[in-house]
Amino acid sequence: MKKISIFSTLLAGVVAFSACTPEIDPALPPVSYEPVDSATVAINITAAEYAEAIDLNSYAADTISAFALDLTATPELTEGTTFVYTLNMATTEDMNGAVEVPVIVENDTAMVLAGELNTKIQALFGKRPQPDTFYNQLKVLVKSAEGRNFYITSNVIAATVTPFASPIESAYYLIGEVPGWDFASAATMPFSHSGKDVYEDPIFTLTVTVDGEKYWKVAPQSAIDSGSWDTVLGNTEADGSTSATGNLADNNSAAGAMKFPEAGNYKITLNMEEYSYTVEVVPDVIEYFVVGDFSGWSQTNGQRLYSIAGAPAQGWLVLNNQGANGWKISTQEDWNGTNYGAGEAAEAEAASMLLSTDGGADNITQYAGFSYEVAFDAANLTLTILNTVSTWGLVGSFNDWGGSADIAMTLSTEDGMDYLVANATFTAGTEYKIRANSGWDINYGDAGAGDGTLARDGGNFKVEEDGDYEVRFYFCAQNPYYTVTKL
Repeated sequence: MKKISIFSTLLAGVVAFSACTPEIDPALPPVSYEPVDSATVAINITAAEYAEAIDLNSYAADTISAFALDLTATPELTEGTTFVYTLNMATTEDMNGAVEVPVIVENDTAMVLAGELNTKIQALFGKRPQPDTFYNQLKVLVKSAEGRNFYITSNVIAATVTPFASPIESAYYLIGEVPGWDFASAATMPFSHSGKDVYEDPIFTLTVTVDGEKYWKVAPQSAIDSGSWDTVLGNTEADGSTSATGNLADNNSAAGAMKFPEAGNYKITLNMEEYSYTVEVVPDVIEYFVVGDFSGWSQTNGQRLYSIAGAPAQGWLVLNNQGANGWKISTQEDWNGTNYGAGEAAEAEAASMLLSTDGGADNITQYAGFSYEVAFDAANLTLTILNTVSTWGLVGSFNDWGGSADIAMTLSTEDGMDYLVANATFTAGTEYKIRANSGWDINYGDAGAGDGTLARDGGNFKVEEDGDYEVRFYFCAQNPYYTVTKL
């Protein structure tokens, strides 16, 4: 037997470390060889460039000389012995949950590719450009020509590295011919965001309606705060680009303005991780169907929300005290479209919650009340509760405008349209309104158009003849309206 040191083998040309340990030849037995004194077999690693914190954003080289190999002892091995090296990286010193990192060895120095290291750090810690401390351990599979194989593992060393990242600011705004080429105007038109950490969710969206071709750019929060045009974002293609997709660059890079080519509704989506944007034409009206126990889980009997010109859909839902049994929002009158269920956990009666389009998403069960005014933002998967209503009713001269109990309205449906209904006996000249919670914060009256349309804080309804009447409140129509029928 001839003693072969690992160090001499490295110098002989075994320099490529694999990201994944290669499969062992099936003809070889499993790891079985144990040296007489295993304590004499060791590979120690000591920090090279890892001795100092590294910021990949200012690191010029493609590779990092991470650490040196100190080969203090090796067993006697036959000629033809080979070695397979794996570098493990973990968030804790016990190396639990370690990931494998490609590594290159030249002489006695182990090097990692900056790009590969960046990918592994972001997988472990996320994409925020902050110093992250992780732990490293070298693992060596010794493969003897005689079929005896065993592992050697090194000591563990720590390293601190800041991953690559383009800065993502907390907020972005449209600036341009709409709403105006000044920062005060831009501050009135922010992009929407989910509210998550921006490095977990780098997507910002905005829907805008224009009356003709308009030039635009994107102002980050820093530009709004400082009034400086240096960080305002345009495109890298050409001034006046009407492309549906493009890459963003700041004004210091001589970025050009984007352009809406014609009148219409446009949804802009920014991916600030990639510094890219997309622009798509949005229909004037998008209809969403709300279904649950209150509707027998049928879109035909469900309620509606409407997004106008790409804005979040806003309107009333009457869950009839059955919301805790579950409900969802869908884009079609069946289950073949996009369906929105519960996303991240939210408390009961939460002011807002994140939704999910995952096919296995749970039903929304957080809202157990009678009725809610909601804003549904499909782009950012958010549901916001604007108002909570425990009762709807009729109030008017018949009960001294609230001197006695309002006439309660109940949920009913007909021809696939839900509505609230109440029956009342009125005398000629009776005036009345529809209101929530037996109070005046939320009340509806006649819009004055003579077509049954409603307006908040609108005028009183008036009865011309004595009789029994049915009053309906079509709360989930695109434009809520009422009907009055003499029975």
